[in-house]
Amino acid sequence: MRQFFRTVLGVVTSKLLSVWMVVRNVFRPVWWQTVIFARVRDFFVNVFDVKPKHKRDYYRVFGWLVSKRLAFAVIICLGALSVMYIFLLSPAAPGKGMNTGLPVYSYRSIPLRFVKGEVRIKARSGYIAYSGAVDGGVVRGQGKLFARDGTVVYEGMFDNNMYNGKGKFYYPTGELRYDGDFADNLYQGAGKEYRKSGSLWYDGEFIAGLRSGAGMLYNPSGTLIYTGAFREGEIVYSQLLGKAASDVAAMYTGMRKVYYSDTEYCVELSEIDAMYSADAQQDSLDAELTVNNVTVIRDSIFIGSKQLRDIDSITAYFGTPDYHGEALVNLTEAAATVFINDENKVPPVRMNKTADFDDVFNVTGYDKNYSVYVFAYKVDGLMYTFYCTSSASQNFFMYSINS
Repeated sequence: MRQFFRTVLGVVTSKLLSVWMVVRNVFRPVWWQTVIFARVRDFFVNVFDVKPKHKRDYYRVFGWLVSKRLAFAVIICLGALSVMYIFLLSPAAPGKGMNTGLPVYSYRSIPLRFVKGEVRIKARSGYIAYSGAVDGGVVRGQGKLFARDGTVVYEGMFDNNMYNGKGKFYYPTGELRYDGDFADNLYQGAGKEYRKSGSLWYDGEFIAGLRSGAGMLYNPSGTLIYTGAFREGEIVYSQLLGKAASDVAAMYTGMRKVYYSDTEYCVELSEIDAMYSADAQQDSLDAELTVNNVTVIRDSIFIGSKQLRDIDSITAYFGTPDYHGEALVNLTEAAATVFINDENKVPPVRMNKTADFDDVFNVTGYDKNYSVYVFAYKVDGLMYTFYCTSSASQNFFMYSINS
């Protein structure tokens, strides 16, 4: 009986010992490494054994025979490379000095296309170019755009990778340049434009990046100088025509000079590069002065979103001039040459005057034989006149608008 139990115990022990050895090997890393390595090795040896052994081992592609094993091996390699590529472009940890905790992506990162939320994006050269919201790889929502040196270029709302909505745009040196509405990277809607010095420059409406609509213009010291209409970035000077001098005085509140004689009257609007002449209304009991001419003292004009600087381009836009030839200057034109004060551009007209006040001058005489060469075009009921120093000159130094 004792012998029987010993035999049984020996059999059971041997079985348990075998099981224990297997279990122990399973939990030994070396065993796993050996088994897995051997199987992986055999797998790849089998995969890359691309030499066909039978006609069934070929694919027929456009008359070509392609080894099935070779095709499979190529697919495996491409898949491995794709996984490595995605891994390399996965979000990195925030850099030193950055405590935002936001994931960082390359701008071409594939995983970025599946992200919705707050991220930081690296530019091609490696610096952080954007920090803010994205949706499906598209910049959309609140965010900031940075220059290479770390200064903020824009902060505000984005949509479809562009400035859209409320935002702030900065000069390259960091000063605020514009604060207002954007549409597809352009100023669009209501906004404020600032000089690099920090002073307010313009407050009003914009269309396609240009001042257009109602707005207010400020001088470098931040003082309001003009309230009125703008178009394509420029003051609509023609809006002054037909207005009473008192209404123009309410629109333009900047520095001015008044010139008058026994028969003529004009006002220099110094801070918007313009002058106007006025005469008394014939049917007005109080003889209120009404603007009948505006002279713009600039050598270019914006028309149809184009800046025109020479007579050929003016003629191409307006058509054949209604008049061109020599013309003697009037008081407004004479005062304009004095305002220009540039002998190289146009010699000033000699003028005799006395000062009633610091900004009011009684003109007792001026050179009425002084002539300029003009090109006049009638457009939509207005007469545009461009002034040149001679018939041979293509460049004008000012222009006027008459009703």
